[in-house]
Amino acid sequence: MALTLTQLEEMHDTLLTAIGSGSLRVEFGERSLTYRSIQEMQSALVTIEREIEALGGGPERPRQIVITPKGV
Repeated sequence: MALTLTQLEEMHDTLLTAIGSGSLRVEFGERSLTYRSIQEMQSALVTIEREIEALGGGPERPRQIVITPKGV
């Protein structure tokens, strides 16, 4: 079952909050999941971020524009 962008963003926020609090147990709606380590949670977070980007919900990449005077 594919997750929607909204579901992925909610999972991301919930997981990020759990990592910040040091908790290894996360609840996503009616489901709960206990991770073995913070590293495992961080790996899951990266996977979720990639999925969000693939669905077009990721942060925009910063752009850098350089303007130089003509003739210099």
